[in-house]
Amino acid sequence: METLNKNPKYTAICCLLICLNTLSNAQNYYGTPPPPPSGDNQMNRSVDDILPTGYISVNFGFAIPEGGFANATGGNYGGYALPGDAFHFSLGIPINHSNFGVAFMFGSYSNQYDLNTYANNNVAYSIYPDENYYSESSIMGGLYVTYPVGVVSFDGRVMIGVLLNSLPEQNYGFYDAEGNNYDYDLQASNSTSFCFDAGVGVRCLIAQFSRRRKLCAMINVDYMGSSVPYNTEQNQYEIPVAGPNAGYQVQIVPSPVYSGNFSLELLNITCGIGYQF
Repeated sequence: METLNKNPKYTAICCLLICLNTLSNAQNYYGTPPPPPSGDNQMNRSVDDILPTGYISVNFGFAIPEGGFANATGGNYGGYALPGDAFHFSLGIPINHSNFGVAFMFGSYSNQYDLNTYANNNVAYSIYPDENYYSESSIMGGLYVTYPVGVVSFDGRVMIGVLLNSLPEQNYGFYDAEGNNYDYDLQASNSTSFCFDAGVGVRCLIAQFSRRRKLCAMINVDYMGSSVPYNTEQNQYEIPVAGPNAGYQVQIVPSPVYSGNFSLELLNITCGIGYQF
């Protein structure tokens, strides 16, 4: 399952790198250079410095579950997510160096499943939980607006796209009062869903290589949401201490099937390095 999750990420990153190289070069002017300004070079440079810029960025940070995704009560599937990690690879391309443009983002998120709390809330006796993770990858595109103030640019974006979901396994067991051992294993599953993202960010210039090529530090805050489908089966086993099957694992049939949708909500706070053009 780990390998399946990584392949789409690497493929998406390679495609984005190829696209951004083409798009970034498209911003350059390759014709006959204009004559140098006479007498007002400093004024032209000042005006150019406050023009809206595009960016390419790599950000890392925190993926904080919200709403029902963070709910740690009851026995419903799709909750009990703990704060985790977020990765964003982003691209913003202004239209004609205006304040508006198009935005793209590849994201990767990982949140540990709080199986200890789940089992404590739903099992009356001792448990031996295994840990697992919610793992998602997003590919999104949309619109962004930027407003430069000196060396700082304020950004806002709204995007839609696809979320690739790897849903965790629920595997826990317990002993009852008579010493019988029970094991419950809800199988891991994968699904694809529609997602949206709304975010704001701040970019600050930290180094300049040429008139339009600049390195910046970035801080972004994004809210991402999706209605995630799931369809999985729970295998149930018993190891009795008495009777003809004493000491042997016996599967309890039929195995129940669980399906439906749950609301996945993440507040992502990330920081990183960007390249402005």
